[in-house]
Order: sequence, then C-alpha cells, then structure tokens
Amino acid sequence: MCNFFAQPDALAYGKTPEELAAANVPSALIPHRTFKGNRPSLSILLPELSAYTVGQLLACYEHRIAVQVRSLLSFAPPYFP
Repeated sequence: MCNFFAQPDALAYGKTPEELAAANVPSALIPHRTFKGNRPSLSILLPELSAYTVGQLLACYEHRIAVQVRSLLSFAPPYFP
C-alpha cells in the first residue's frame, strides 16, 4: 500500500538530481532515477470489488470519455452535426 500512495506523489512532484544526491543515491543511478513531475495520474481505492463497484468504474470512465469528446467537438466547424 505504501507504493500505491507514493506513486501519485512521485508523478506529481518528480525527482531532481539534487534531491537524489541528498538521499545518498549512487551517482551511477542518478540519471536513471531523475524524472520530471507534473504528470497526471488517477488512483482509485475501492472498499470491495463487486459488480456494483465495477459498474461505478465503468460509469466514471464513460463520463470522462464523453466530456473529452464534447470538449473536442466544441472546436469543430459549425457544419458538423
């Protein structure tokens, strides 16, 4: 569970070479562990995995796709239906 909660933070903030050097990471590994932050991520923690919660996940995904399509169509020329 620690990795589950740590990964969104890592993707949001990233790691700089200075932070890794301060954490005593070997200098040969610093280029491989350096990455930029500001990457979106979505983590969902469910109390149980049932047909109802899977349906909720599908509804969330459908809504997300519909909003993305609607935002794309707002830039379309007016002759589109």
